[in-house]
Amino acid sequence: MVWFDRNPGGKKESEAERPVGGEPRPVATTMSSEPAPVKQPPRPTESALVASLHKGSRVSGQLNFQGDARIDGSVDGEIQCQGRLVIGEGAEVRAKISGQTVVIHGRVEGNVMAKEKIDLVAPARLYGNIVTPRLTVTEGVVFDGDCSMGVAKQKGGVAGFQAVTAEMAVVAQAPKLQADSEK
Repeated sequence: MVWFDRNPGGKKESEAERPVGGEPRPVATTMSSEPAPVKQPPRPTESALVASLHKGSRVSGQLNFQGDARIDGSVDGEIQCQGRLVIGEGAEVRAKISGQTVVIHGRVEGNVMAKEKIDLVAPARLYGNIVTPRLTVTEGVVFDGDCSMGVAKQKGGVAGFQAVTAEMAVVAQAPKLQADSEK
């Protein structure tokens, strides 16, 4: 490390402390033959997590996260996340899930609601219904359920989800009844 225009105590020299001639005192430098250790910057996705449930972990009950979270273990119950929730590739979740953004790589059985978006990334398996304004599904994903985009806000979110599903069933059956009566 090199310190320019500083005395060994770390304070700048005043004009009165300088040697005659006004030149600053020479400063000792240290050179190390070993390279300085390089610090790896933290991965942004890991550093912002408030919780992480690792592979081999098992939880039953209600989980509430006040920030980003990642689940790679097994969960039975309900998950609420006030940030980004990532369900890892090895995760097995049987739960009602709600969050700002939900990214699913693993297996989920249950309804999923997101205020911003849901991403289903291969090899995700989702067996349940979705309520979200934006949905992304990559190739290789299995999704078995209904998807509601936009109607849920008018109906009041998940509470209105069953009514939306019932309305969709009536609309889907109506053309069949008309077609049957024409025969």
